[in-house]
Parts: sequence; structure tokens; C-alpha cells
Amino acid sequence: MAQEGWGCHSRASDGLRREFCRNDVSGPFALSQKGANLRVMHRIFLRTGFAAAAFLALVGCDQLSAVGLGPRPAVSAPVNEPAPQAVADFRPLAGTIYADFIGGEGARYSPEQLGFNAADRERLRRTMAAPVVGRLEQGGGAEALVFRGCAAGGCQDGASVIAIDTSTGAVFAALRDEHGSEVLAPNDRVEALLRLNSPTRAWDDPAAMQTASTETANPLTANRYSLA
Repeated sequence: MAQEGWGCHSRASDGLRREFCRNDVSGPFALSQKGANLRVMHRIFLRTGFAAAAFLALVGCDQLSAVGLGPRPAVSAPVNEPAPQAVADFRPLAGTIYADFIGGEGARYSPEQLGFNAADRERLRRTMAAPVVGRLEQGGGAEALVFRGCAAGGCQDGASVIAIDTSTGAVFAALRDEHGSEVLAPNDRVEALLRLNSPTRAWDDPAAMQTASTETANPLTANRYSLA
């Protein structure tokens, strides 16, 4: 009997040789298996390379944008805001009383337009029963057209003031009566102006109201309207 070879195609006589034969892959099958493995590794390499390249490109763009290079981030189109409403020039109306003012060009400064309730409108009417003509006052870099008035029995019984900032149109309104003092329309800038022009640093300074009452009303508009 011819001696059997050590190749895997020889008959194995024991367990060790059988194990060797199972692990010994050679011939065309081995080449095909190696080729498949190479193709799989090639695809993995390509995918990994593309992912790495994309990541590096993204990081590079962010770094360039951070130093002002590269593509700029998209910017939203600016929103068109409405133009601020022009403020009317009320300076020529100095010398008129409040009732005449709101009956003409200053209609939007009437008690109704300023949003005062019925009770406050009545209080304002009583404390403006003896009106004095409006005048321009300056102080602290501001200017206002100021209307003052007193109760029918005199400023000691009640007084009111309505002042309009000539540059912004903002209004300060306040009154004092038997119920006490109350600011109906607050405005720090205009109130500060009134206090600067008052010897007592009070917006309802009687001296300022009595001085204003001696001024002559504007004959073009005086006494055409009444404060209802």
C-alpha cells in the first residue's frame, strides 16, 4: 500500500491531521476568498475616507468663517419698520389756552384722546376752570408747551397742568384738588422740566400759575372753545 501524503487531500488517520486539513485553505478557493476580503476592505476604506474628508471640510469652513474668511453665514433680510410719526410744531400756539389748543391742532391731547376716564376728566375740567395761557418753558435740555389752570375759587382750591414735550410730543398731565394730587399722564423728562422752573420745585407751583395768568392770550385762537 502506498504511503499517504501529508496534503489535505490525503486521508487523515487521526484527529490532529483532520484539524490541520480543515484549517489548510489553498488552491483557487483561497485566492477567491482573499479577493473578496480585499474588495470589502477597499469599500470600507473608501467610505471611511469620504467621511473623514467631509468632516475636515466642515471644520475648515467653520474655522475660516471664524477668522472672516470663507463663505459668510446667511443673513436675514432687514425688517422694514414703520417710520416714526413726525411731531407737530406747537411752538406758535404758545399764548393760547388749553381748551383752544385741543379744539384745533392739539386735538390728540384732549382728555378723551389721552385716555382719561370720566371721573378724571371731570376733575381736570374743574381744576382748569380758570385757565392761563400756555407758554414755552425750557430746562435740563428739554422744552415743553405748558398749559396751566386753577379752580374757579382759586389755585388754592385746585390746580392742573398739561405739558407737551415739543421735541417728542410726550405729555405730562397732573392735577390737585380736594382729593389730593394725582399724575394722570406721567413723563419723567417733562415733570423734571416743570420742577426746574418752579421756585418750590413742584409741578403745581401756584406762583408759576399766577405769573402765567397775567400773560395775554393769543387773539387768533382765544376763547373759541371751552373745556367740556
